[in-house]
Amino acid sequence: MEPYFFQGVVLPERAQLSFEFNIRFVHSLSQKEADAKVSVDLNQVAVWVVTEDEWGIFDLRNVVKNIVQNHLAMIGFLKGYAYDLEITRVLNQSRNVDYVFGVEIPCLEERGKTIDLDKALADLRMKTVGKNGMYINRCFSDLVSAMKHADDTAFYCYRAIESLRHHCAAVHNNLASMDKGTQWTKFRDVSGSDESTIREIKESADPLRHGNVAAASSEDRETLFIKTWDVVDGYIKAINPSENINT
Repeated sequence: MEPYFFQGVVLPERAQLSFEFNIRFVHSLSQKEADAKVSVDLNQVAVWVVTEDEWGIFDLRNVVKNIVQNHLAMIGFLKGYAYDLEITRVLNQSRNVDYVFGVEIPCLEERGKTIDLDKALADLRMKTVGKNGMYINRCFSDLVSAMKHADDTAFYCYRAIESLRHHCAAVHNNLASMDKGTQWTKFRDVSGSDESTIREIKESADPLRHGNVAAASSEDRETLFIKTWDVVDGYIKAINPSENINT
């Protein structure tokens, strides 16, 4: 049985790292089983996955990425090193698989196809200046983390929305001193979001926010991305840039 072969790189490459290990795993959502051999030689990553099951390459990529990232996290804990990881390609000739992974999330890439990037960036920069702009920047950073970390997508999506709730409270009539229920009501009003959508995102995030684990399928993540981007986009479009500076 030909294995799936994944290639990647540990970053930064100037901080050289080499290790090798074998692991057997069961995917928590699908209960599919597989054996993986992980080899990192001078930061170049090679992972062979032997399995009798058919896998979606994005789901299997996410599992492989988690396996290697978990090992890097242990190294980080023991040595104080902060590494990043990219999985760049998967091959399996017998299954006719040869795919180079990009940085895009397809449902979000499709959503942004018609955006004038220069104009949109200029508009966003105006909305992230001033003392309250830090909430908007935190939101964007968390959305990138949601894209990068598959199993923690819901956690970062909800925290991004929470940052915007704090922004909304800071710029509207001293809402920061009011209870959360009042703040959320105002946020939903400004962003044009309904309570059920935000509650669904929160419920997906709750296990992760409390230190539990909750794996998500590619379909689950796509739903989370679309709902979260709708909420964030509605709020960002409603922001008056002067509010960040004058309050």
